[in-house]
Amino acid sequence: MNHSGPRQQDQPSPMRAVVRDVIDLMELQWQLLSVDSQTARRKLASAVVAGTAAVTLAGSALTVLLVGLGVWIHEWTSLSAGASIVVIAVVSFVIVGLLLWLAAGAVTKASAAMSESKSEFVESLKWLKATLVSPSSSARNQIRAEDFDFPSMGEARAETATGPGQYRRDYTAQN
Repeated sequence: MNHSGPRQQDQPSPMRAVVRDVIDLMELQWQLLSVDSQTARRKLASAVVAGTAAVTLAGSALTVLLVGLGVWIHEWTSLSAGASIVVIAVVSFVIVGLLLWLAAGAVTKASAAMSESKSEFVESLKWLKATLVSPSSSARNQIRAEDFDFPSMGEARAETATGPGQYRRDYTAQN
């Protein structure tokens, strides 16, 4: 067990580097979520408009069109009043179905706008888990090895804080 003096200020501890990276990652994730939610909100607005139009049309179709056009068809054809109203109801519900299909497509597009945020968040969590379990094996940290200051490949390091700016290092040779 070796006791060394205070760590140099220009050399952050591995945990501090991980915490800094986690904070940076959370800030980027928040910005991505903000941008994607604005896009999703715009696309969802068109879905709400189409859905509202479909519900309004369905309500008026059940009253005005069924009765008015049903009576009109009954007067111009040999169909009975009941059959005329059924024909009008079927046509009205086909139109309502088309509008609902358009609304469902708009909702799908709105949820797709959030898929990038979701996949980035999942990847960030995977990276965080891998880094916390084994910081030296994280791909990003292998590139940034200078942040971790490992003594050598044959030694393991354990660090504990003993006071402000004071660290105790235990080096153990691995055989």
